[in-house]
Amino acid sequence: MMTEASASTRYVATCLYGLEGILADEVRERLGAEPQSQWCEVSFRFDGSAARLRDLRLAGNVFMEFDRFPIGHTMAELDVVAKHLRAVPLDAWEARWCGLQGLSSGEIGVTVQRRGEHNFTYQDVEECAVGALSQATGRKVTLEPRPLELRIEVEAEWCRLMGRLTPTPLSERPYKRFRSSADTDATLAAAMVRLSRPRPGDLFLDPFCGAGTIPIERALRGRATAIVAGELKEKRLAWAVGNAGLAGVQVAFGCWDALKLPFADRAFTRVVTSPPQSNPVDGRPWGFEDFAPLVAECFRVLQYGGAAVWLMERGPLLKRALKHLGITHPAKLLACNWKGRSWTIYTVEKVM
Repeated sequence: MMTEASASTRYVATCLYGLEGILADEVRERLGAEPQSQWCEVSFRFDGSAARLRDLRLAGNVFMEFDRFPIGHTMAELDVVAKHLRAVPLDAWEARWCGLQGLSSGEIGVTVQRRGEHNFTYQDVEECAVGALSQATGRKVTLEPRPLELRIEVEAEWCRLMGRLTPTPLSERPYKRFRSSADTDATLAAAMVRLSRPRPGDLFLDPFCGAGTIPIERALRGRATAIVAGELKEKRLAWAVGNAGLAGVQVAFGCWDALKLPFADRAFTRVVTSPPQSNPVDGRPWGFEDFAPLVAECFRVLQYGGAAVWLMERGPLLKRALKHLGITHPAKLLACNWKGRSWTIYTVEKVM
């Protein structure tokens, strides 16, 4: 029987498109592994306990990669797939699954993704997988969703077998009990915090905190001198307070109009936020004349040498406002995709 610590394991952590590079940095920093980045995923070998995979704040799901092998286009290739499936190290997979989840597993669910030109369908692969795994394991294998999920990916001339370790994605934070459809994705929030280069002496502000995801992620990232966040709407502010309580972190919350922040000039070293993507007064897309004063107010309370990190969907509006204000270096941009839409994370340093 292969135990969790008996061999080096190859893992695959998925992420939002655009976050691969900083997820790779996080894997290197937190796990001491050397990652490889691809589209929407980072792979790496790691010898430690699977429980440590929960440290990855930028990952969505994590898989254990069993095998990757060439595959042809004929029906006979299904025998090759079956052979590899019968060799899946079920004991090692379950050991890591339980190490991460703290639970026992049960039936095996199978999912199939197939892309490319083949003489077999994904249903043929499903039938092959159910038969091979049932025979090899003596367990019930189903095409219905199960916590213990084996994924088969057939793409062009390659097949990959992976065991999912996260029936609930890591991106689904336990503290996010109170939320709305507009809440910032937790992995995006963690990415923004990381790009702000957090330090113990931070005076951190999120002036549009919504349900509190960004300031909570900053508090979970490590010590800061102060973490402050606020909202115009009292209902959302109550959500943020509730979520922070569930996360067990200390954030100073306030209710305010972001056009008139109740702070002195240069009160903060970091301003990290995802502002409303439309004017909250009338719901229309931001006009430059309405948006620029918000940017000016946020940079008023930012210290010289401090960093601002903003998440924006609508084109170059923030970049135009920064240029108009003339108070910063050109922004560093990171393009990403969330909910099927294109977003940009702007990282800006305030200079004299």
